[in-house]
Amino acid sequence: MELLKLVNAIIDLIEKDLVNGLILLVILIIILFIISILSYKNNRLLQRLVNKIPFIRKEYVLVANFSKKEGKIDEIIKDYMEYGCKVFKLYTFRDFDKDGTITKEKLENIVKRQQKTIQKAKRIMKNGNSLIYIGFPHVPLGFLDGVNFSDIDDPILYEYQGMDSECLGKGFFELKRIYNTEIEIEQTLNNYDSLDKEVVLKIEQSFKINDDDIKKVVNVSSIVSLSSSKIGRWKITNYAQIDKYQREFEKMLTEMKAKGVEKIHLFATTPVSLSFSLGRVINHYHPEIIVYNYNNGTFDWGINLQNREIIEPVSQ
Repeated sequence: MELLKLVNAIIDLIEKDLVNGLILLVILIIILFIISILSYKNNRLLQRLVNKIPFIRKEYVLVANFSKKEGKIDEIIKDYMEYGCKVFKLYTFRDFDKDGTITKEKLENIVKRQQKTIQKAKRIMKNGNSLIYIGFPHVPLGFLDGVNFSDIDDPILYEYQGMDSECLGKGFFELKRIYNTEIEIEQTLNNYDSLDKEVVLKIEQSFKINDDDIKKVVNVSSIVSLSSSKIGRWKITNYAQIDKYQREFEKMLTEMKAKGVEKIHLFATTPVSLSFSLGRVINHYHPEIIVYNYNNGTFDWGINLQNREIIEPVSQ
């Protein structure tokens, strides 16, 4: 009511004194603009409403893939809402049985939902570096997300710390922005003068992979490995480690292609940020890649990253 009276007073003033009336009107607009900014910064509900407007490109787009289990990310989302952030949550962990198994049909539906979500996320991104990636995805789904976001600039990556440490508390954290690391990436590709058309590539980061477990799934003679000097859970903590892994992985894929490899069966124990980041360097000219899922001591299904086909391994 008071605002309406003020507007009517300004209109009367403009009719009597155009110049002073317009000056007062401009001052009022500036005041209202400042008030609206302050209200937006401190009002989470208003921020959420603005971020739901579909046609406004967002400064940040957060994709949360929780196919293994649910995770709490509300506090992380709050850090970005003020600047404009659209959140896409994939809570597909409910589709899996308690023992981690799932039907092929349900997996196919998850992959389709994943594709649709990523297409929506890309349409609303303001910049090439707007993406925030977080979650607990299965390794094949994390790789697939990376492949789908291979055409963007540097994303913001979050990892999960499962236990308290000297520098990190338990929970999700953004990788440290340091650009050198003592971690060494080791590979065995150089041990092979020639390779068959189909090979196994195992990437060991969270824990080692037993070759006998691989041989139960695929009948391939050549097993090439890629691993770090610091194998263990919660060891990936910064962007420099990611960069080292990416460069070595891409180099290996190119060399394997040059040696005549047509298909790679990939078995990996990689955390979410690494799965996603390695997927981002896979290109159409690399060999066909099938990534397998590890579940309670066995590799029970896989995804062909080229055509998104679900693979159900047959034990040898």
